[in-house]
Amino acid sequence: MAKALFFSFPLSGHIHPSLPLVRELVQRGDEIVYYATDAFAAKVEGAQARYRPYRNPFLANLQHLPEQLHELSWLLLRTTAEVLDRELEAFRAERPDYVLTDSLAPWGQWVAALLGVPVVTSICTFAVNRRVLAFALTHGARPKSLRLLLSKIRHSSRALLLQRELRRRYGVPGPGLMGSVFRHSDLNIVYTSRSFQPCADSFDDRFHFVGPSIAPRAESNDFSREQVRHPVVVYASLGTLFNTGIAFYRHCFEAWGGQDLQVILAIGTHICPESRGVVPSNFIVQPYVPQLDVLPRATVFVTHGGMNSVNESLYYGVPVVVIPQMSEQELVERRVEELGAGLYLAKKEATPEKLRESVQRLLTESRFRQRAAQVGVSLRAAGGVTGAADAIRAFTR
Repeated sequence: MAKALFFSFPLSGHIHPSLPLVRELVQRGDEIVYYATDAFAAKVEGAQARYRPYRNPFLANLQHLPEQLHELSWLLLRTTAEVLDRELEAFRAERPDYVLTDSLAPWGQWVAALLGVPVVTSICTFAVNRRVLAFALTHGARPKSLRLLLSKIRHSSRALLLQRELRRRYGVPGPGLMGSVFRHSDLNIVYTSRSFQPCADSFDDRFHFVGPSIAPRAESNDFSREQVRHPVVVYASLGTLFNTGIAFYRHCFEAWGGQDLQVILAIGTHICPESRGVVPSNFIVQPYVPQLDVLPRATVFVTHGGMNSVNESLYYGVPVVVIPQMSEQELVERRVEELGAGLYLAKKEATPEKLRESVQRLLTESRFRQRAAQVGVSLRAAGGVTGAADAIRAFTR
């Protein structure tokens, strides 16, 4: 039996794909100590891992992350310094045989280097290198203003200075300049298929594209499958970080209210009933919707373009309308559009008319469903958590 520390980035889109893999490793005999925040404690324990809380103010409250994305490189390195300063001896006392770390948790790579154990990176987005960055830029994924670009450069410079200080302080090389940007290791688990990954031929055999982690999620909710009665189902969700804009939900009501289809709309917990207005009779509106229950019944998915959501939709062959809320999601939507598995709709263009038109195209033009089904075949054939666990055990033994 081997023991591992798992360093998560405590957001749903990063934790959910990792838990079926953690459960698989535990069932094969490994012991996994999983670091997250209290909101995920029950889910971590449900995956049979041992939950440990981060004691870091940034990680404890990521609700403001959408407004801080231009600072992200600095925030992550600052968090790395704080986690190492406060927790390193506790990590050392666990005596792990290897480390699993999210690609947005660079402190995991530092811990592995300081403890002298192998490290595996869990990549819940596309894998990124120079070619993928070039793909993103040529397809229009870039900062929205000069101010944001300059701020991103300034915070990246601060992060590099701190990284040099950490290298001097701890006497280890750390991930290096490119490692701080791309956050790869000698084994990388990527939760998509090579067919969906942009520039897949630029990634060597250190990258295992295993497809999405599809496994039941034991979560309490008021959603009943019996509510889904119409043969045409439009599912709409902006995920867990970008779901506070009431205008989008009102536009959905106007776009599809009274139409001959059923709409399932997830709105999160921050929208009060009074502010959302009158809900049309063909809508099911709830704070939380069990996505893996709904997608097999959906005809179209209107999404913010989170990697987890798009992977899961295409896994079931459901075409998507992607309304990106951040640059990472723009990369996802460009790849979806390139493969013909859905449509792109800019956030500012998500009017009732454009929403109605985009969904209508996916409903009437069969090529979108055919292309989504083709991507789904590649995702289902990628190996899943079984293949990921095989690769991890071969690498760490």
